[in-house]
Amino acid sequence: MLIDFRGKSISVKEFDCKFGTLQEEHIAPFVNLFVKVTKGCNAKCLFCSNAGTSVPQTPFNVTKLIDIIKGLMESGIKVNRVNITGGEPSVVSPLVEDILSRMCDSETSDVHMHLNTNGLLPQSQELMRHPRWDSISMSLHHYDTTKLSELYGCKISESAFSFEGINQQILNSSCNLIKGYIDNAEEARKMLDFNLDLGIPRIGFVALMKVNDYCREHFVDLEDIHLESIPHVYFTKSMNRGSDCKCSNYLYNRDLKILEIYMRNYANPYYCESSLVYDGEYLRQGFHQDNIIYSSFAS
Repeated sequence: MLIDFRGKSISVKEFDCKFGTLQEEHIAPFVNLFVKVTKGCNAKCLFCSNAGTSVPQTPFNVTKLIDIIKGLMESGIKVNRVNITGGEPSVVSPLVEDILSRMCDSETSDVHMHLNTNGLLPQSQELMRHPRWDSISMSLHHYDTTKLSELYGCKISESAFSFEGINQQILNSSCNLIKGYIDNAEEARKMLDFNLDLGIPRIGFVALMKVNDYCREHFVDLEDIHLESIPHVYFTKSMNRGSDCKCSNYLYNRDLKILEIYMRNYANPYYCESSLVYDGEYLRQGFHQDNIIYSSFAS
């Protein structure tokens, strides 16, 4: 569905995801807004979509971000969720805290605020303690700190898994499926147990988007994991938005401790046209670089 937003047509989601082969249901139009606060990061993950990119020198326009959010709402478009992402958001914590403080007024306080972080820096865990977050996704791609250090390209200490003062009920871990790391049912089971031991209530296994040679060479399909073969893992539901976006949900029960599991396969890096991306300078439709709605410094 296309809706006019300040003279540009943007695509919004008007149908819910399909459950299996059932027809999708009509819903009120909404978008998810991804806010890339930086391309800088303390890790050097080869599978990252920002790998090898330079950190822009243009200042981040927070005022324009708030203007975009309120403008969407005034246009009758629900802002379903604002995802603060990067890079690693905690390397620009003052900027993120400024955004959070502005999202506490009467017009925006009901907007769902989500943080994507690797949770490895002390300042990242400090940022995770902020009370404005409705949900937090922490990248956690292995249960072994040596393997994790290999993937991140930097030394990871055991203290990185301390969550003192953090509301773990809103926390989930996101584990990329990578050949040679988490790539089969037994390795996935170890990740499930690791998350339960950490007290994290939810984990996502995500197939790599084939954005570079590393991702293409280390790609692991969700079906190769055979999650249903792990004892005490129970299938709950399956959803899809066609071939570009598929997901399945499960529950894992170990000694009466329950872990929610989701499996995501984003076959197309540009899969979600109903998502908007703002990087402090440009507002774009979807995740590709050329579909610019406008520049915040043009007016």
